[in-house]
Amino acid sequence: MEVAVPFFKRSTTYLSGIVILALGTVLFTCCQLGTSALVAVPFITAKITGISLGIATSLVFACFVVAQLLLAKKWDLKILLQLPFSLVFGAVVDFYNVFLGLENWRPDSLIVRVLLLFLAICGTSSGAFLMVRGNFIMNAPDGIVALLSQRQGQSFGQMKLRFDLVMILIASTLGLVFLGKISGIGIGTIVSALTVGRGIRLLEQRFSEPCRKVLPVEKVSPKR
Repeated sequence: MEVAVPFFKRSTTYLSGIVILALGTVLFTCCQLGTSALVAVPFITAKITGISLGIATSLVFACFVVAQLLLAKKWDLKILLQLPFSLVFGAVVDFYNVFLGLENWRPDSLIVRVLLLFLAICGTSSGAFLMVRGNFIMNAPDGIVALLSQRQGQSFGQMKLRFDLVMILIASTLGLVFLGKISGIGIGTIVSALTVGRGIRLLEQRFSEPCRKVLPVEKVSPKR
């Protein structure tokens, strides 16, 4: 028989993941050591256009959704549902940045900035882990990575690394063309690319079993 997971538990876990992932995203901008690859393009887009980081994130993620639909060559509900996720995620980013004023927090102390980078990596890893456990909708960047990895016959991790490098390259190019300098790309970007995935795997190794007891994801076939 299938293991039924209460909707409230799944939705609470998933929404908690969004809130924590968005906070980790904002902390990357606060530490001034480089944004994560996840929002490298939205960050430079916000800088160029003057719109908020949350709105820029929603717009860029929406472009990823359109790209997935073009690649899939069909109207896929799982892909389309990434659109409302993009809007919600962008709104939460702006809640931290605009409403709480974190966009104006730029600490001068290198120790504080390194600590913020560490917290940003932890927040991004744990947020992504909780969203996976909630098992609702993939974020748009991971959605296109999953689709490309399936098309190319490569592992998700391999394609994710390539995708992140492309996003960093695009963000750097946009910065040079429109601002005359590379903006938002730094040591923190490289560190996040090398550590976030490992952080997620560490959480999976340490907490997947306890989480499975609360949020079982497997389907148990009835004995015949």
